[in-house]
Amino acid sequence: MEELNISAASQSGCSICKTPMVSENIFCPECGFPENGTDKDVAQFHARNAMKNNEHMDADKKIKSARNVLYVLAGFTIVFGIIYFFIEKDVAILVTNVILGLIYLVLGSWTTKKPLVAILLGFLLYLTVIIISAIVEPSSIVRGVIFKIIIIGYLAKGVYSASSIKK
Repeated sequence: MEELNISAASQSGCSICKTPMVSENIFCPECGFPENGTDKDVAQFHARNAMKNNEHMDADKKIKSARNVLYVLAGFTIVFGIIYFFIEKDVAILVTNVILGLIYLVLGSWTTKKPLVAILLGFLLYLTVIIISAIVEPSSIVRGVIFKIIIIGYLAKGVYSASSIKK
């Protein structure tokens, strides 16, 4: 009974995450806060957290831009599919572009939950569409090449940013 009171008295909670910890421990086992450390340890802890937050904010901006690229791709794909349908009178073009546009929309909305997988799939889908278009019609490689490079760049930055953070 007496040992129980001593062990209860030797435990305290972390002032950051409130995790119970033994008073002999310098660092919290959950969040790493130096509860019993020096002022220098506390300052380093807060500096590391601030740097991590800045990195996450930068990565979140790149992921958001990649998400917006997926939404823009969805819109362009659907609009151009409708335009080509009226020009060519080909239902297959319309159906294909609407399905691709819907896939881009779903991937764009999925980036909030699984950013790496969604952006990577969007990136691979976009590259696949470009490659298939080049096989079917080789002149399509040079049409809109600047637009294609910009989209690939934004998606690549989004993939890199999503892989650099852990959510």
